[in-house]
Amino acid sequence: MGLDFNALSPQELLAAESAVLTMRSLMDAARTAPHGHGMDRVETALHDKGFEHLRIMLQAAVASHEGAQKKGSAVCLVPAEKTPRSNASSPKRC
Repeated sequence: MGLDFNALSPQELLAAESAVLTMRSLMDAARTAPHGHGMDRVETALHDKGFEHLRIMLQAAVASHEGAQKKGSAVCLVPAEKTPRSNASSPKRC
């Protein structure tokens, strides 16, 4: 069963195009790698192009969601790093 590209949304077409470009870069890395360095080169290409592919899909998914672009304060702020408190048993405010 093949994929019907005519039935894909613009976001899905973008993801498909990005996947094909990522696959091409992986195949190119495997083809041009020196003997004994194939896996290293393919993994490097996957790291470089694979994360870019995922970022593109993430952006498309978020942009397609109606409420994703709303601005406002966070419901519950969470610090990036929490230091231990001596009164750890105190109730949390959030």
